[in-house]
Amino acid sequence: MTAFLAGWAYDEARPVRRIKAEDGREVLQVRLPLGLEQYEIDGRPDGKRPMSYESWFHYYCHQARASCRDERELNLSEGDFSRLQQEGLLYYYRYLLFFQLREYGLCTRDTRRNLKLLDFVSKNFPCEQADLLEQYRPYILRMNVMARALFRIQKHEDVEGALRILRTGIQTLGGLEEPENNQVFEFEKARSLSSVEDLITQLEAHAPKHVALENELDKAVRDEDYEKAAVLRDELADLKKKRPRE
Repeated sequence: MTAFLAGWAYDEARPVRRIKAEDGREVLQVRLPLGLEQYEIDGRPDGKRPMSYESWFHYYCHQARASCRDERELNLSEGDFSRLQQEGLLYYYRYLLFFQLREYGLCTRDTRRNLKLLDFVSKNFPCEQADLLEQYRPYILRMNVMARALFRIQKHEDVEGALRILRTGIQTLGGLEEPENNQVFEFEKARSLSSVEDLITQLEAHAPKHVALENELDKAVRDEDYEKAAVLRDELADLKKKRPRE
């Protein structure tokens, strides 16, 4: 291991790489100042298969379906919640790495998975436990929305499509119901809205004028600034008349 680390010097600016392991499968590696972390690309990031399932989440989802089919109650303990919580944290670490490597499709996959985990926990655990994860829904949703938008540009060079994804994300984030007296949720929601709006602003510089006007119109309607919305609708109508037919 010492020789291996000597061949990959720690660089704070580029600590992550995707390589092939000796058996041919691809993995993520993170170079730390004093060591190395490795993540699987698929399945659980640590490669484990609890109860022979892809993850604890898959196992408990199977248990939930079986209990519903057999008309019996699904009894989950604090230990079950702890397993799901710790496992969700592994996926969180991995989707951050995917985002850093611009693997936006894989980041979308893992964030979608953790959003489904939150739905499962909210349905099957007491509120005090569920809220421990639910407070991070705005952040996970933000990462999912941004990854999907950037993937749209990366694979299809579709800035307009990316902006539509981001605008829908703003609406979804704004409509999230806040758990009572949860300051973390409020902070994450505000920060997430700001981050998505910043990305919209950056992309608008590369989008046709009518896309920017549509975004301004959406914001004016959300802010209930109907006078401004009416002006923007007129501008859009005039612009569409001038656009050549495709």
